[in-house]
Amino acid sequence: MISRTLKRRIRICLLIAAVPVPPIAFRLFYLQTIRHENLSAAASREFNRTVSEIGPRGRIFDSRGNLLAESIVTWNCSLFKKELRDPARDLDALASALALSKKELKARYRRSKNFVSVKKDLDHAQAEAVKALKLKGVLLEARQNRYYPSGSIARNILGLVGADKGLTGVELLYEKVLTGRISRREIVRDAGGNVLYRNGEDGAAAPMDIHLTIDKNIQFFAQEAIKKYAEKNRADLAMAVIQDPDTGRILAMATYPEDLEKIQPVEWVYEPGSTFKAVTLAAALEKNIVTEKDSFYCENGAWALNSKVTIHDHEPEKTLTLSGVMERSSNIGAAKIGLKLGLENFYLYVKAFGFGTRTGLGFPGESPGILRPMERYRTVDLAVGAYGHGIAATPIQVANAYSALANGGQLLETRLVDRITDGSGKAVFRNEPAVIRRVISGATAAAVKRILLNVVNAGTGKNAGVPGYLIAGKTGTSKKIDPATGKYITNKNVASFCGFFPADKPQYTILIILDNPKLFYYGGETAAPAFQEIAKKIITLNGIKPDKVLLESKPPQAAPVTD
Repeated sequence: MISRTLKRRIRICLLIAAVPVPPIAFRLFYLQTIRHENLSAAASREFNRTVSEIGPRGRIFDSRGNLLAESIVTWNCSLFKKELRDPARDLDALASALALSKKELKARYRRSKNFVSVKKDLDHAQAEAVKALKLKGVLLEARQNRYYPSGSIARNILGLVGADKGLTGVELLYEKVLTGRISRREIVRDAGGNVLYRNGEDGAAAPMDIHLTIDKNIQFFAQEAIKKYAEKNRADLAMAVIQDPDTGRILAMATYPEDLEKIQPVEWVYEPGSTFKAVTLAAALEKNIVTEKDSFYCENGAWALNSKVTIHDHEPEKTLTLSGVMERSSNIGAAKIGLKLGLENFYLYVKAFGFGTRTGLGFPGESPGILRPMERYRTVDLAVGAYGHGIAATPIQVANAYSALANGGQLLETRLVDRITDGSGKAVFRNEPAVIRRVISGATAAAVKRILLNVVNAGTGKNAGVPGYLIAGKTGTSKKIDPATGKYITNKNVASFCGFFPADKPQYTILIILDNPKLFYYGGETAAPAFQEIAKKIITLNGIKPDKVLLESKPPQAAPVTD
């Protein structure tokens, strides 16, 4: 009897004990099999942490080795609540070291589960102060901030960096070259927050340094000059492009007001106006359509091309020589040269000089300009195109075309980067000069140069002249177009001057543009003086000797500055 009762009780106890087994087993199966990945990830977030550190971005130098951009280290301070030995004491020490409100820090501490961000962007002294506390559970993570030791010099070219990534300019264009090495540390903690394991691994290759073709001193001259003349003439925008005509290297690209999100000299388009007459002249001379001995009747300042279109000159002129057409900047004379040249030849040389095509610098916003298809050209388009209307170009295109005139007739690829070096300073890439094509012969280039010298010596470009030096160039004044209507805007214009020096063996091509100047109107009044100022400073900087012939000669009578 007792035995049967005992057995019955044992069976009941076994039954009771067995009842929870299936739900417990099912729960364990559900958690370890079905929910395994989610729970594992949650646990990793709590106890595992991968800390990434991005090393310094590559540096950027000018052509003379002057540092333009580098990265400096700052630190982010954080803590893990579960690792602090004495939270009250540790928080007070941190607040004192970092000049933080103790009340605010403790409030953030209470709101956080485990990880607490204490302060970001600590400088070296603050980071050392935190390290000196030797607090367990407090972390310092290094970060990189971009620093520009030359201040505003070439900042529009360098661009912006955000979150350790290039956003604009050279910083964006060469992101893969400049980006810093990424290193990662994996930290594993137990349930108490104690560190059980640390591991380190390297990521991307070390960054490289970029050496630009920009000359810091010349860039400074350009920035100061266009700021001065933009403010003096109350212009909406001013730009300067300076290039080495023998190599295509860009020595300066300046914009005022400065816009760090755009590189205006490669993005902004405008009708080049009378500076474009040099292209028409070169094409006509190259095709033997005209000679330096030819003359053109300039209709006393007004020429009815057809019943609807009349071309006007700034000053009434009668018969002018070929050089006189350029010196006096006659639109009528240029139009007659263009019509004599013919559409096919005109269009061929416009394209050959690089208009309608991007220069290849690679910036995302670079414009090819606006050049309509040849089949859409009419007689009037050819006539006005000959003096730079009905065609839109970027400043870099105009400067590069003038460099072709200066170097004897070769169009070169533009260069902004000279070389790329590794951490040891060894060059891993060199950007050698490259000829795109020969546009005109050396003889034609020499003839154009002679005429452009006359423009500065005796024509509308007299304000660009530097006593004792051979300066060649051309003024330009063009109307602005309303993007909404496609029509010219009354009393708004773009004034410019483009030239090169020393003209016997050119070393510098300089383009100056003022958008909508309000004090003076013409390029000879506004842009030419800025050219002269920059040229004088470059001459002084590099000790360029004056031309002996000019020192011995008397200055010729100059024409009015009306273009």
